[in-house]
Amino acid sequence: MTRKKIEIVFICFILVSICSYIQAEDIPSDVTPFVRLGHLVKVSIYKNPIIDQKNKKIIHYGQLIREEIVKMPAGSGTIISTNGLILTNYHVYQMKNNFRYDSGKRILYTAKPTSRAMLVYGLKDNDPLKVPAWQYIAVPVSLDADHDTALLKIVTDKDGNKITKDNFSFLVMGNPYAMKLNENITIIGYPTKGGDTITITGGKFLGYYRDERYYGLDGFIKTNAAMAPGNSGGAAINKRALIGVPTAVTLPTMAGSDMGYIHPVTWAVKVLSIAKHKFGFAIPEIPAQWLKSDYNTDETVDSIYVTGKILSAHSSNPLSARVIIARHDRTFEQIKNLHQELQAVMIVYLVKKLRDAGLSVKEMAERFKMTQEGIKKILALKLSKVGILPDAIRYIEGEFFYKTTQSDSEGFFILNVPRGRRVRVYILKEGFRSAIKDMTAGTGRSQSLGRIKIYQY
Repeated sequence: MTRKKIEIVFICFILVSICSYIQAEDIPSDVTPFVRLGHLVKVSIYKNPIIDQKNKKIIHYGQLIREEIVKMPAGSGTIISTNGLILTNYHVYQMKNNFRYDSGKRILYTAKPTSRAMLVYGLKDNDPLKVPAWQYIAVPVSLDADHDTALLKIVTDKDGNKITKDNFSFLVMGNPYAMKLNENITIIGYPTKGGDTITITGGKFLGYYRDERYYGLDGFIKTNAAMAPGNSGGAAINKRALIGVPTAVTLPTMAGSDMGYIHPVTWAVKVLSIAKHKFGFAIPEIPAQWLKSDYNTDETVDSIYVTGKILSAHSSNPLSARVIIARHDRTFEQIKNLHQELQAVMIVYLVKKLRDAGLSVKEMAERFKMTQEGIKKILALKLSKVGILPDAIRYIEGEFFYKTTQSDSEGFFILNVPRGRRVRVYILKEGFRSAIKDMTAGTGRSQSLGRIKIYQY
């Protein structure tokens, strides 16, 4: 073989190798972090129920004829830490009481989860061609309906034995805002199509969804990678790192090619902050510089999550109390007046803003859980800036004045405030003296105020 022919063969070999690498570069060699999630549910069957089919409500269940406990698949998830934290969608975890009515046979079927825990199915021997086996039980650590995000923790094996190992295989986080258009995205999960084995599909990064009319959708990553129900909660991978969570697909009724929507992994900052500050779990790092991207439409782009735990100074018991974090240059009385003013004008302003953005009366009624007649009455109101507090107008236009929440039964709270902002924290509880704490919000993802003790009168 001549030297020239050898060079040509060698070059061809290199090209083939590069092409093979490119095609497989987003598929990790270890697929055990990609799990299937399910619920243990009680299925009940009733005869001759009374159903309001128009409003999809059960008026009367009728006669119970059979019940059984079954395992029901819910979606996908990804292990993201050595301690067995699983990232998924809130809607995968939060299975509502489902029912199906057969009007011909007058039979009602209902399905209700038996507990808060989820079943975790994994690939024990790392063979993606096999059906995953039920291995673990996971419980919710933190749930965030607004971001459709849930964080679970593996706690026992399927037989109820406590898990003590801290060496789960996991997938690292990747920057969802560092991709270039048309870069490869790989989707890994367990869609309802294709049976019970893991499914890996490839596609391209098509940009970010932009439409302020659709709260919860604005900021999604777009891809043409094949996705189906069951992929929800799974993994979207770029350069072997988790850049997002597959969450939705275009409706079948929409013209054009199918498209999938992915939550950027940065939308998990809130649930991860709760896991860290409330429960003390080690969590994967999401650098603050990712959040400051021009492509990030989430509150994390310029805000930090502030957490704390409210305790009684006398008993050290946790307390559920009202927490307000407000700008430092306003008195408590001014913040209180602003809150009262906003209660009266906010919904009117939002409805009119959404109308101007193009939403229909029907869409707004569904969003605000109101009747269409109620929306029409709001649209008929005249909202004048005259007589409204200047701070209320500035608040509505997006300026920070305050955030408020109620700490949970364990005294824990979490609120987002602008990074680097000097603020004042108020803790209010009936029968207790108010606590006031000044602070400057940090520049990272989250910060803890630790334990805050309040005193009884």
